[in-house]
Amino acid sequence: MKCTLCGEQTVYVRQYDKLAFCKRHFNEQMRKRVQKTITRYKMLGRNDRIAIGVSGGKDSIALLNIMSKIEKDFPESELVAIIIDEGIANYRDEGLHFAKKHAERLDIEYHIFSFEKDFGYNLDYIIKTLGERGKDREYGACSYCGILRRKILNKAAKEVNADILLTGHNLEDEAETILLNIIRGDIKRLVRLDPKPRKIHHSLVPRAKPFRMTPQAEIVMYCYLNDLEYQEIPCPYAVEAYRGDVRDFIFKTQEKQPMLSFNIVRGLDNLLKMVSTIPSSSKMQDCSKCGEAAASNLCKSCWLKDKISTIQNL
Repeated sequence: MKCTLCGEQTVYVRQYDKLAFCKRHFNEQMRKRVQKTITRYKMLGRNDRIAIGVSGGKDSIALLNIMSKIEKDFPESELVAIIIDEGIANYRDEGLHFAKKHAERLDIEYHIFSFEKDFGYNLDYIIKTLGERGKDREYGACSYCGILRRKILNKAAKEVNADILLTGHNLEDEAETILLNIIRGDIKRLVRLDPKPRKIHHSLVPRAKPFRMTPQAEIVMYCYLNDLEYQEIPCPYAVEAYRGDVRDFIFKTQEKQPMLSFNIVRGLDNLLKMVSTIPSSSKMQDCSKCGEAAASNLCKSCWLKDKISTIQNL
């Protein structure tokens, strides 16, 4: 096939609209989609100090690379990479390597934070202490990891004086999150998925997802075409994630319905237009221990720390 835009040799065909692209136009459409997403949801200001969470995986590496190109047109803004070391043996070191490598290659300031230093325990110790899932602990390892990653990413963003925190969540990630909240009946959390950055609590740095409308397959292709190395080995704890079942459903269904994830995400956008204000019951409060944002008396991070301390004292 020939590129739809110029007639050159095709490197990628989008399944949902059958448009074909050469390398140059594929890279161009990736950048334009990110810029369109940022503009549509008013994610960034011209003078923002922009923090990007970089894990070393495909999404965050691609986002870092694309944002570095976009921000060349906005010299008033700054990029800074935040790298989190969860403390997962025989896994995390590779991701840290790629995260640092690309930040240095792009001459982007970066800072490394860790569960061990900022929470007191690494993830391996936490999971070992909490015990076997289904027997000693209720949730999968990803749930506990997510609690701490969100807390430490926010702490890091504040420490580097960021105005906004960007994450590499892609189209399918967003569709999964929407479906998970619907399945759980968690309407409060569903409403908080508004893609427009908002200050929902005094302690939280606003967040945004520039890849929100970018399919995972296109991110993988972008990394391949531009020789962007990233960590491909899956996290050893991923097998415990309930999210994985929802993800399998999405990718299997997309084989017949290529627009599925787009439709789910756009459906949420349409729903949010009908909600003029966030219900007061969904607003965050101050954690009674640390003062950070919490949905109840204790934030999940303090709740987890108390739970570990209780087990240690048994």
